[in-house]
Amino acid sequence: MELRRSQTLVSICEAEIERLILDGELGRGARINELALAARLSVSRGPLREACRSLAQAGLLEARVNRGFFVRKLARKEVIDLYDLRAGLMRLAGELVAQRVSDRDLDRLNALVAAMDTAYDGGDTVRFQDLNAEFHAVLVVAADNRRLQQVYNGLAKELRLFRRRGLASGDAMHASNREHRAIVEAIAARDPAAAGAAMEHHILQGKARFVSAAANELDEREEVKK
Repeated sequence: MELRRSQTLVSICEAEIERLILDGELGRGARINELALAARLSVSRGPLREACRSLAQAGLLEARVNRGFFVRKLARKEVIDLYDLRAGLMRLAGELVAQRVSDRDLDRLNALVAAMDTAYDGGDTVRFQDLNAEFHAVLVVAADNRRLQQVYNGLAKELRLFRRRGLASGDAMHASNREHRAIVEAIAARDPAAAGAAMEHHILQGKARFVSAAANELDEREEVKK
C-alpha cells in the first residue's frame, strides 16, 4: 500500500510539473522550486524529487549538480532532429495502423478530426492542441507495437514544448487538420504505403510550421531591439 501511494504521489507531481511547463508558468530554463512546489501539492520532497528525475529522463527537465532541476532548453537543431526522427517513426506507425486498424479506432480518429475542426472554428488553440496530441496517441496505440509506442512517447514528451508553437495560428491548425484527414482516409482504405507517406508528410509539415514560427518569433525580437 505504501509503495502504491508513493507511486501515485510521484505521478501527481509529474503531471503538475508537466502542466506548469506546458501552460507556460515554468518557462524554458526555469528552476524547479522544490520547497514551494512540494508545499503547493502537500507532498514531501521525496516524491517530488523522484518526479523530477523521471521528467529529466523523459527530456523535459535537466539536473544540474548542486543546483537542482531546471526546465530543459533545446537548441533549434535538436528540435529539428527530433522532428526528423519522429517522421520516420510515424511513417512506420502509419503503415502498421493501415494493416491493423479496427472500425472502433477509425470511428475515434474521425471523431477527433471533427472535434479539431470545431476547435479551429472556435479559435480554441489549447483545445485543438490537446486533441492533436490525443489523435497521435490513438494512432500509435492502434499500430499495436509496444516498442514503437515506448520510443514515440519519449520523443513526444520532448517535443510537446515546441509543437504548441507550430500550431499557434489558425492557418496552422487548418493545415494540420487537413493532413489528419488525409491520414485517416489512407488508413480507412487499408493502404499501408499511402498511410505511411501521409503520416511522414504530416510530421515534416509540422517541422516546417515550427521552423516558420521560430523564425517569426526571432524577427519579432529583432524588431523590439530596434
